Amino acid sequence: LREERVGFHMHHMPAEILQLTDLHLMADPDAALKGVRTRESLIEVLRFIRDREKAGEWDFDYIILTGDLAHDERLATYETLRELLGDFVSRCRLIPGNHDDRGLIRRGFPELVSTSEEFINFSVTTAGWRLIGLDSHVQGEVYGRIDPIQLQWLAAELSTHAVEQTILFIHHPPVSVQSAWLDRIGLHEADAFFEVVRSFSQVRAICTGHVHQEFSEIIDGLQIFTTPSTGVQFSPRQDELVCDSIPPGCRIFRLHDDVLESNVIRLAQT
Repeated sequence: LREERVGFHMHHMPAEILQLTDLHLMADPDAALKGVRTRESLIEVLRFIRDREKAGEWDFDYIILTGDLAHDERLATYETLRELLGDFVSRCRLIPGNHDDRGLIRRGFPELVSTSEEFINFSVTTAGWRLIGLDSHVQGEVYGRIDPIQLQWLAAELSTHAVEQTILFIHHPPVSVQSAWLDRIGLHEADAFFEVVRSFSQVRAICTGHVHQEFSEIIDGLQIFTTPSTGVQFSPRQDELVCDSIPPGCRIFRLHDDVLESNVIRLAQT
């Protein structure tokens, strides 16, 4: 835990969190999704990140992968992801997306994922903040949902860690992103989710994937973020799927005491 004690108050050293999402890897190294070779694109994103860590510009406490890790739901794909992440794995935390397979994630990343729970989620702390990952995967469906049992788990985590300001990570957005086709396949039964979230004032932000684009808004003081894919990008504010030529990216969170800053980083346009 990065912290230092000054007087009678606890002050934490700043922390940086990296979010990667919607990798859509496939076992075939040359496989493409919507014309984008997703493995090649992820390799470029990871190289960009490593270069900046080596240069001392970034130092991530955690790397959060928010679903659609695989596109073809094959064990070889998760093994490839593990190989590409390399020494990042120990800092990673994972949640599934609609394209993922919980059993294969457990086999590919056994030390990161509980084998005893039905859902793949996490709850960790850094710099006095709580990071909670939620599993919105619904078998055989594109939309997401958080089961009542998991909502009970979330409420218990938030109650136990009530003094820690909190960011929630989930694959499916619980709000409209102002694209009709994406809104139909977002988080269903979001009211039940928000009923829990709004019962705990320490929740500062919700960050998602799924929509392959950058989006943000503030609802009742709660910051909502979505994050670009490491591969294919979708054009915002569309009634149906339109791909965007903008480069892939990731999202960075900087946490310092009670201050949360976040921004999207993209690769350079080629």
